[in-house]
Amino acid sequence: MVKRNIKTSLSEDDGEVLNENGKRLAEEANKENKKRVRTKNLYRQPTANELNRLQETENLFNSNLFRLQVDEILEEVKLTEKTIKRFTEWYNSFKVYLMSIVEDDLEFDLSEKKITKFLKVKLPILEQLSQTKAMFKFHKFKDIDIVGSYAVGSTINANLMVDVQITVPAETYTKNDSINYRYHKKRAAYLAYIASHLQKSDLIDELHYCLFNMSLTKPVLIVKPKGKLSNTLLVRLNLACDDEAYKLHRFSPKRNNLRETWLLQSEKQECSAVGPQTPYYNCSVLSDLTAKINNDFIATTLSNSQNLKQAIILLKIWLKQRKLCVSGHIINMLVCCLVQIKRINNIMSSYQIVRNIWIYLKSSEWDTKGLSLSKSKDAPPMDEFLESFPVVFLDKTGYYNICWQMCKGTYNALRRESELAVEMLDNPKLNSFLQLFMVPVSNLTQFDHIIRFKNIQSLKSSVLERVSKENKLNYGLDELPLVVNSIYSLLSKGLTDRVDLILQLGEADFSWPVKKTLEKAKEGYDEKVSFGLVLNPANAIKIVDKGPQANLPEAEEFRLFWGDKSELRRFADGSHIEACVWDGDTFAQRRSISTQIVDYLMELKYSVQPRDIFHICNQLDSLTARKMAAAEQGEEVSVKVLRVFDELRRDMRALTQLPLEISAVYGTSSVFSYSNPLPPLPSIPDPRAWRKASTCLIKTQKDDKRIFLPSYTEANRAMIELSYSGKWPGDIEAFRCLKAAFHLQISDRIKSQYSLASQAYPTHIDVNKNGLSFRLEIFHPKEVTLLRREVVDGVVKFKESEESVKLQRDTMLLAILRGALHGLHQKHPAFGPTACLFKRWLSSHLLSPTHFPSTLAELVTASVFLQPEPLTPPTQPTVGLFRVLQLLLNTDWATQMIVLDFNGDMTREEITELEQKFSDRSENGPQMCIVTSYDGELPSVWSSSAPSRQVVLRAQALAKATLSYIEKALMEDMSDNILAAFIPSYSGYDVLIHLHANLVPHFNERIDSRPKLNASDDVMGDVIPVLEFNPVEKYLEELQGAYEDFALFFHDSFGGDVIAVLWKPHVKDYRDFQIASANALKPVKVKGETKYEVNIEAIIEDFKLIGDGLVKEVVVNM
Repeated sequence: MVKRNIKTSLSEDDGEVLNENGKRLAEEANKENKKRVRTKNLYRQPTANELNRLQETENLFNSNLFRLQVDEILEEVKLTEKTIKRFTEWYNSFKVYLMSIVEDDLEFDLSEKKITKFLKVKLPILEQLSQTKAMFKFHKFKDIDIVGSYAVGSTINANLMVDVQITVPAETYTKNDSINYRYHKKRAAYLAYIASHLQKSDLIDELHYCLFNMSLTKPVLIVKPKGKLSNTLLVRLNLACDDEAYKLHRFSPKRNNLRETWLLQSEKQECSAVGPQTPYYNCSVLSDLTAKINNDFIATTLSNSQNLKQAIILLKIWLKQRKLCVSGHIINMLVCCLVQIKRINNIMSSYQIVRNIWIYLKSSEWDTKGLSLSKSKDAPPMDEFLESFPVVFLDKTGYYNICWQMCKGTYNALRRESELAVEMLDNPKLNSFLQLFMVPVSNLTQFDHIIRFKNIQSLKSSVLERVSKENKLNYGLDELPLVVNSIYSLLSKGLTDRVDLILQLGEADFSWPVKKTLEKAKEGYDEKVSFGLVLNPANAIKIVDKGPQANLPEAEEFRLFWGDKSELRRFADGSHIEACVWDGDTFAQRRSISTQIVDYLMELKYSVQPRDIFHICNQLDSLTARKMAAAEQGEEVSVKVLRVFDELRRDMRALTQLPLEISAVYGTSSVFSYSNPLPPLPSIPDPRAWRKASTCLIKTQKDDKRIFLPSYTEANRAMIELSYSGKWPGDIEAFRCLKAAFHLQISDRIKSQYSLASQAYPTHIDVNKNGLSFRLEIFHPKEVTLLRREVVDGVVKFKESEESVKLQRDTMLLAILRGALHGLHQKHPAFGPTACLFKRWLSSHLLSPTHFPSTLAELVTASVFLQPEPLTPPTQPTVGLFRVLQLLLNTDWATQMIVLDFNGDMTREEITELEQKFSDRSENGPQMCIVTSYDGELPSVWSSSAPSRQVVLRAQALAKATLSYIEKALMEDMSDNILAAFIPSYSGYDVLIHLHANLVPHFNERIDSRPKLNASDDVMGDVIPVLEFNPVEKYLEELQGAYEDFALFFHDSFGGDVIAVLWKPHVKDYRDFQIASANALKPVKVKGETKYEVNIEAIIEDFKLIGDGLVKEVVVNM
């Protein structure tokens, strides 16, 4: 029996011979450079390690993709071995140099300038401390330690700061140095002593002082290493205090270490010998006293705990993306605390640890119950800390509040972001990793309302004059934290449930050269005080703030807080309540009630005038107002249209004597979802109009008369649905004739039954009600089916055609989508105005609906409200526009699609299927893919024809420039006028066609136009005006039809009087003569041969001829 040679492996040589054991022959095996891939390796059973990893992924991670993403980001932020090696070498030399500092017997009086002359560096202290008497002698430190994230291995490579800590010997300080900032002054002198020696080192490139966490009395040294290492990291040199220097109970929250006679000596107040408690001041000393104990605790807990370290890295990335001012030390201590109370452990994966930390944080109560790592019975009770600090997290000693500098707003933001993070993790339809760790947020897009104060020095003096003596003493020389916390408390009490979050916006740490005094360094530095508000959608727009009943003791407190704004009012339930009433006649005013409250309270409590407060919230409200309606907001105009439409819809359903009843009428115009930037106004009678029957016509112009152009009137389009019938014809022409007959009958019944002006056409019915015109069209699904029908070789086939897709999109799908967008606006009232602003922005930059469809713009806006992660939906239209522009800019439309599930009905499998189809699409597919849950068999139908790839890139470039301009104007220049972001640039276009302004529809609605009062209150109800006659649009259609092969045409559809023309790249190429493409060509001689090129001069002349009477001039850009 002969055994067959079975080929069980693959190699680069397909003719390879194997023996009976499936192995290569000896001579074949000896061949060099022959690689092979064993087939059995591809199909072998998984190894134990692979099975364990799969099991871990299933049990310990959200998904396999999430685990891969976590591994990738951890690898991305990890320090390279080269950097670690370089730093280790540099640090060893740096440590040797520091240890070479010699202790001397010199003693300095710090109230004199002798020490600065000796050291040749300045002391990093305030001018107020210069006369404080303290004798300083340098006692050499024993050791230098690397602490913080780098020491425990939880650092990230972005803006890396390595913490190096030097412990100051106890003999440097005396018993009484703990009071009146003597400790801080000696600490600053010790730091200056080290700086004076470091500036001589050739290991250092730059040396600066820095105010750590903006504390004026706790400076640190920032060391920039010399060489390539300076591009990667900086070293922060901090000083700790030997724990034997003072007993911890000396700094209990109830103890006083800052005397009134010292701090308030310039004020004419009666000062007691000791004074009230100073917990804030005490913690500034305790942070140094307890540093070694807490760092040792962190190092012990996190040693050999790789998963805990990875979780800390993920948390730091998350905090960095959220711009939360929470230090890495607090995160390290929190993780160690949760390990101690057994909420987390190292057996958990990094994902599980982070998730558990978020779950803990969202329900934590550090502001009311506090958190403590201490088990000591000798430590002060928690209640003492809760009375003294807004947020309490005690360290291992039980004396030091780690969160002593944390404002309550920061803690509330931490809780709120944790809650949002858990919600994102629990959302199976969302790739939460990207939103949590990869998407940064900016202040402009995160907050609905940002408050900025202009004159900081005046603000500080006003607030400090009115705060209590106890608060002044507690904060000491750190005036800015006192001002910030005082204003935060005022805003919290005044805005109450109108806001979900009030967050003070942190600024970068201030640093200056070691040879400059702090006062001189701050001469060119402007302190900033800002607050960000996240408004509550339900409560932010309420007009009345209700207080207690008039007969309760709390009523007096309410009146005292609100002053003259408080008034006694009787409500519908018969109660008499103290209340405050705010201006809110329009939607725009109601959205800006928070502005009114802030201005009123700051003036009442701190005498800060409204002109000294800059609000970022409603800068673009003027763009959502109809200037031809006395600047009435577009939302209010849309509401009026909707009310009339609802009446008409009821009338239509009640029509009698029709072959088929009208079952429903659906609006399809953008006004029905509040997203029309210029909603239609009631028509005003014009005596110049030529009336015929129920309509107005345009007369043929005579040469001896002026051109009469009727005012532009937009028709509100709607779709009529008739009751079911199986008798509709099977031929498309017969079907349309029957539709026309229905139009005639419905029009006649409207006239006879309701006496409304109505006119029937083969394709639609025009109806005028209360001065508003509506264009109604009958739709039946069978018409789409007939348009799909084609006969090939006697066989009937159904295939999508351009006409069938357009009909289905503009009728049935648009009606469903319009209803969904209307519901979205009812849920999020900022949607409509935001969509209007986005459309105005697109059009102002000449991207009219022909280039960027109007419905697509609404869908892009809707995604900001339906998928706001990692934020919540905006409540201000201005902020909504910022987010839409950011979405437009940051989305890679070539590789990403957006799925809008309005009702949450789509399953993860359906979304995955859509994503697969998107990845498999052809290159000719839509350039922006936005799929809704109603698209059915026509996914992304709204962007199937436009925009082009070039338009998408142009829109992204404009969005980037707009956001950059707005951020500079609002956040740096504090300029209220940002309308320049809506002014187009005509540079780069080849030809500019200027139009006569009086012939341009909506010219009076331009950005620079002034509001006008209504000319008359009468409305045209007995006749239908000329509808949708737009000469500019007709002119553009002719230009595009004739010259679309040679040029692109851009225009602002909201009052633009310039048409910009851009020649296509191939327009100047030579071409051969062909009858089919001989249009607009002229012969030229090229090297003796006759070639043809586009006759650009003749085309430009045609622009003038076609637009005769409309075109003012044509300018060619050179």
